[in-house]
Amino acid sequence: MRAVPDILKSIEDALNQADTAMWENLKSPTEYVVDSRGAEFVQFYLDRAFLQTLLFLEAQGLPRMLSYAEGLYQKAKQAYTQIEVTPDFDPYLNWSSELRQVLSAIEASYGEPDSTAVSKDLVQILRNCLYGITAACFVEPPQDEAQVHDRIEAVLKCMFPDLRSKPPIGKPIKNFIPDTGLPSLRTLIEYKFISDDADVKRVADEVLADTRGYVSNEWERFVYVIYETRRVRTESEWNQLLRASRVGENVKVVVLQGELARKVNPVVAGAGPKSLPKGP
Repeated sequence: MRAVPDILKSIEDALNQADTAMWENLKSPTEYVVDSRGAEFVQFYLDRAFLQTLLFLEAQGLPRMLSYAEGLYQKAKQAYTQIEVTPDFDPYLNWSSELRQVLSAIEASYGEPDSTAVSKDLVQILRNCLYGITAACFVEPPQDEAQVHDRIEAVLKCMFPDLRSKPPIGKPIKNFIPDTGLPSLRTLIEYKFISDDADVKRVADEVLADTRGYVSNEWERFVYVIYETRRVRTESEWNQLLRASRVGENVKVVVLQGELARKVNPVVAGAGPKSLPKGP
């Protein structure tokens, strides 16, 4: 049998393809229904992912987990394209999510850590920056990319004393200069600002170009923080773009939505937040 990380990667690839088929074949951006062509692809890739998982569990002699996964598979067959929606209104395939829970359990017991995966702790820190950069210390939310950069870096410097701002990456013809480098995590961070649909194509082109220019022996992981003034594209859509463009799992997009932050944390001009959230 192949190495466990290789098996898990193959299953995850099939799930990513199922997710991509869902995104590319939604009947409309607001109607979370997959058309008939997309449903065929979703079914094909989910079948592949489930069958690989069942074969692995059987080979490892794990009857209880095998029985659980078989139960999920039988339910999935009744509605392959069942879609759920996150609190941020991001649609996702229910059965991809359910099977990923099984894969997570397998990886925790059998898998080897992926040294190129973007740190979950860093991603959570970046998500938690949203309130701070929009309301906690400022009269108004960020007005451009430079302000997003400056405000998030101010937070990160408190946690990563080795942070490097604008670390250059030398290339034979052109130097690339990402926004933030975290040497201790071997991670680069780039900030993008989107206010309307017209910005989306530009930023998409920049992200895909950067993923090629930022290849370096010094840096292994890359995070793109996209700040939206309002809901334009979901985080899932951006990450599906990366996977569909053959960009590896060491690259991730984190979307911060300023509109959502202002709804949750209203600000009175010149007075700061109306009320601060209570601690846990």
